[in-house]
Amino acid sequence: MFSITETIQVAVQKSCASIALFLNICLIYLIINKSPKELGPYKYLMIYISILEVIYAVMDFLVLPIFHHTGFTFLIITRLESAFFGPQIQLILSGAYCGLYGSCMALFGIHFIYRYLVIKGNKILKTFRSWKILCWFSIPIIYGVIWGSIAVLFCGPRDVTSRLIETDLLDSLDLKLSNIVYIGPYLLTESGEIYWPAAIGLLVDMIIINSSFFTVVYFGVLLFKELRKYTVGNKLLSEKNKSLQTQLYYSLVTQTLIPVILLQLPVSILFTTVFCSLDIGEFSSLVSTTIAVYPAIDPLPTMFIVTSYRKAIIDLFQGVWKFLTCKSKSSRAKAAAMSVETTQN
Repeated sequence: MFSITETIQVAVQKSCASIALFLNICLIYLIINKSPKELGPYKYLMIYISILEVIYAVMDFLVLPIFHHTGFTFLIITRLESAFFGPQIQLILSGAYCGLYGSCMALFGIHFIYRYLVIKGNKILKTFRSWKILCWFSIPIIYGVIWGSIAVLFCGPRDVTSRLIETDLLDSLDLKLSNIVYIGPYLLTESGEIYWPAAIGLLVDMIIINSSFFTVVYFGVLLFKELRKYTVGNKLLSEKNKSLQTQLYYSLVTQTLIPVILLQLPVSILFTTVFCSLDIGEFSSLVSTTIAVYPAIDPLPTMFIVTSYRKAIIDLFQGVWKFLTCKSKSSRAKAAAMSVETTQN
């Protein structure tokens, strides 16, 4: 049986997955059909991000992860009673779920690097306009494979971990080990020595998170400085182009704050607790919720900050409203005509 907290958590995860699918598909349509010409190859990067978020939402729905802290490590748990597949496949899906997190970390950095190259007019920008763009797109995949492999191979179920968490799972979540699949980084061996694969794996993951954050901050500051020169001091550019670059910058900043708050910060805290043996209690259960919310709200800044996309959405709603109001007026007119006809008879 699910607890009330888990029931709410699962409902939020499923709802967010559905919203993420709908919004990202809508955004892909807008990018393909409503993008200004000045956007250039940036639209391919935006489509790539939306596709990744669609996959992330689907994976979140398939895994339905429960984050639980035991006092010496955190666990990413999938209940087999609600799982779509058997234990082995669910473990692989859990690894893929973790891997997609690593992919997102890489994408944040690439996003800012591209915007900076555009403003700066750097020669490297040409790589986004040829087949070499695939090299950029391969970076998130490599990050994802590394992160997912660490999760499954080094932080997957181990006898020593299973024995230590068995009682806690039964007391806290009323779960037996036979009813779950879990990923949990435990840093010690049976003899109490450091389990280096898990320790090094977590350090690699932390490097990925910190490198992503550093890249975003570094290129974000450079981008802001260049954007001021670009939009204020450059008289050769059209007002439309300047406006577009400003819109994209604000969209990018907003889209960066969302994952920092919902992805990077919570997971960084979890990793720190493993190294410091801190017990954060119920906070760990919030992480699965914040991760589920991320792909559901991440498309919104782009959809409403970029003028051409916002205008297309407003036009759609206005068209639907006119259709509904016209239909309502037509129905009332028919009803009135029928009433007059009945009265005359």
